Amino acid sequence: MESIAAMVLAAGGSSRMGRAKQLLQIDGESLVRRITRAAIHARCKPIVVVTGADADAVAKEISDLRVESALNPQWSNGMGGSIRCGLAAILKSDPNIEAAAVLLCDQALLDAEVLRNLIASFSDGGKPMAACRYGNTIGPPCCFAKSMFADLLRLPDSQGAKRLLLARPSDVTALDWPQGESDLDTPADWQRFCKRDSGAGNSRP
Repeated sequence: MESIAAMVLAAGGSSRMGRAKQLLQIDGESLVRRITRAAIHARCKPIVVVTGADADAVAKEISDLRVESALNPQWSNGMGGSIRCGLAAILKSDPNIEAAAVLLCDQALLDAEVLRNLIASFSDGGKPMAACRYGNTIGPPCCFAKSMFADLLRLPDSQGAKRLLLARPSDVTALDWPQGESDLDTPADWQRFCKRDSGAGNSRP
């Protein structure tokens, strides 16, 4: 199928972490840059990084990459607004895009291989949505066909893309990705991640 766009949601205030988790370093690379590069290597295009809190610092992290930044000035209202902002920027860049992926920059184990598998599942599944399955649920990273864009644009500020996935599970192709359950919300999450055997020694707490 044609190229799938991607939005990297990196606008949150990280209140539970106590500092910008988008800028946490793994192997000398910030989370936002790490996830954005995964989207690049998965051949997503266009790619939009949605910024909000710490917008200048986050945008600087990806300034040399061939991606766009989109500032959501109402980032504190919730994820729904950032999704609307990201999708609007994608459609401005390519009005004919047929599908878009939603990525979270706090899923530190996300890489290009997972995204390629998700995109393949979406393409082969013949359904308007595809998402990852972990922890007895489905959620991001996820893909949405153009037929779902209006629903994404109608998301309330307080709701993310998962709302649509759970509302119409029969319309979702699910890809098993147990590691998706590991996200970084609190200092304890980050400390646990830094102690992981795989690459943990190069993470900077």
